[in-house]
This record gives sequence, C-alpha cells and structure tokens, in this order.
Amino acid sequence: MNEELESTAEVQGNPPDEEQTAREEKIAALTKTAREQMAKKSWEDALKTYAQVLTIQQQAEDRVGIAKAKNDMASVYLAQREWQQALDLLEHSREILTKAGDPEQESVALNNMAAAQYELGDWKQALEHYETALSIRHEMDDQVGVAKTLRNIGMLYAKQRNMMKAKIYLNRAVAVAKRAKSPQMIKVIRKSLSQLGKRRR
Repeated sequence: MNEELESTAEVQGNPPDEEQTAREEKIAALTKTAREQMAKKSWEDALKTYAQVLTIQQQAEDRVGIAKAKNDMASVYLAQREWQQALDLLEHSREILTKAGDPEQESVALNNMAAAQYELGDWKQALEHYETALSIRHEMDDQVGVAKTLRNIGMLYAKQRNMMKAKIYLNRAVAVAKRAKSPQMIKVIRKSLSQLGKRRR
C-alpha cells in the first residue's frame, strides 16, 4: 500500500494535575513500546499494548483519548493489511472525534479510513474521505497534512491508472511541502512521482 498512513498527533490542553500527568506518562511509555513493537512487526504485542492504552483512556472517560487509541490499534491492522478490522475501529474513532470537535485527529482518522476503503475496493468513498480530510487541513492551515493528503489522492489516481490526475495532485503536494519547508515530505512525494513512470510500463 502506497498511502501515507498516520499515527495520532499529540494533543495540547490545560495544565494537567498529578493524576493526569501520571496517566499521560504511562500512555506515552506504552505508545512508545507499541511503536517499537510495530517496527519489529510484532503485531500481536503491539495490539496488546495499544489495548492497555485504550483501557486507561476508557477508565479516565477520555473520549478523544479513546478515539486516538482506536486509531492507533487500527494502524496495526492496516500494517497487516487487515482492512476491515482497521476500518471498523477507524469509523468509531472518527465518530467520536467529530462529536468532540477535534479536527486534527479527525483528519488523521479520515486519511487512514480512506487507505483501508481503497484496499477494500471502495475507491469512491476513499476519495471522498481524502477530500474531507484535505478540506479540514486547509482550514487548519496544516501544510504538511495538506501535502500528505494531496499525495495520497495522487497515489489513489495512480492506482486507477489515471496518471494525468495523479501527476497533478503529486505536483501540488510537492509545492505545498516546499511551502511547509518539509524536506522529508518532499522526498517522499518525489519518490512517488518517480514511480509514475514505472506504472506506465
């Protein structure tokens, strides 16, 4: 899969109390462990670790935290190409985030939902969710996020063998990534552009 999958972002808020600080430190440690497990492709271990995070967030009745944990669990299923399991978690995550009014996290869920939907053969719904994420990120002035989503849309068109549209979106993604001064994103997008020629053969 060529889409740029995303992990949940950090959330800024009011100064925490001691209990909240301890909880956040525990979550941060578990999340780090889970990402290390994913890097080693220890999928079951990563799921168990993220499940611990989910339990902590449920006990704290933190709606956004619950949604983030489900998005992170979904990322494990996406990595294993278990699209439907990922999508089920992401749909619930997105519903919570929409109600909570957290556009940044919602855009992450939408991008990952679109990746799963494309793989399940629902490319029209995938495109719709990418475009919704793109709109949210424009409103937030999240230039790196806009570049990621433009790239994902470009790769979706490439998979549909529509190379003209793919190139348009990828070139737009490069331009936005340059404005965002993100050399890493520029490198990723240029690699995608170089792959278009290979897809034509």
